[in-house]
Amino acid sequence: MMRKEALVRITVLAAFTFTPVVASALDWGTALSGLYVGAGGGGARNRDLGSGLPGPFIHFNRTRPAWKAFIGYAFNPFVAIQAGYQSLGTGTIDTPVGAAKVRNRGYDVNGLLMFPFTPIVSVFIEGGGTRFRTRTVTPISTTLTHEGTHPDYGAGVEVNIVRHIALRAQWQQFLIPHNNTQFYSGSLLFRF
Repeated sequence: MMRKEALVRITVLAAFTFTPVVASALDWGTALSGLYVGAGGGGARNRDLGSGLPGPFIHFNRTRPAWKAFIGYAFNPFVAIQAGYQSLGTGTIDTPVGAAKVRNRGYDVNGLLMFPFTPIVSVFIEGGGTRFRTRTVTPISTTLTHEGTHPDYGAGVEVNIVRHIALRAQWQQFLIPHNNTQFYSGSLLFRF
């Protein structure tokens, strides 16, 4: 009987002690609605970049350093809209007469759907459109440029470190002709 009473007292004491600590920790990491900015870097895997060139360069496959910056607005913890700029790397394609340089840049506007598992951790999916430019300078100084607006989509995980700062790990796929590009990135996000 004494053991049951002691167990009940310890449980009640622990509940009153740890509940405010856990609640304040969760509130500290809770995401805010409103304006946010972010930047990050990672690797852009460019495949088939050479398919716009004549000759046997169709199976170009290379990962290059890449970076991005973005600004967004979260309407609530579940829905946001975001615009950004990506520099998806500068690579070279070896040809019989020298190296062709390929440069990828683009602006995107995406909608995000967030799925919070806890107040601190969320997963998200995104989709929208990218205004992209791929420029290839051949060894004979000929410039091939592809510009256009194409769809993109992606997914990621967001971790709220404190109320105004979060980290993101993200994957994006850009559906661009002659430029099958995937972007794997980590970003730091600041909320106002």
